[in-house]
Amino acid sequence: MIFIKQGLSSTKGQTEENTAVAVGYAKEELISHSQELFACPPEVLIGALLGKTETAFTIAETKQFIQNFLQRKVQE
Repeated sequence: MIFIKQGLSSTKGQTEENTAVAVGYAKEELISHSQELFACPPEVLIGALLGKTETAFTIAETKQFIQNFLQRKVQE
């Protein structure tokens, strides 16, 4: 599991606000739990992540990748 800190940085005495911590998971971990997390078989998630160079993904972005993959037109 990888933690990614996102938010606004402090500038000229202002405090840091709107800080959110996004949790990234390894591709293999997401694939092994694809049915529980995304209600799809591992093969669908493998196809959705095909060609991605990142090593960790958040749940939200992975759901978006799956949705984009399933809506993609089939090439002949």
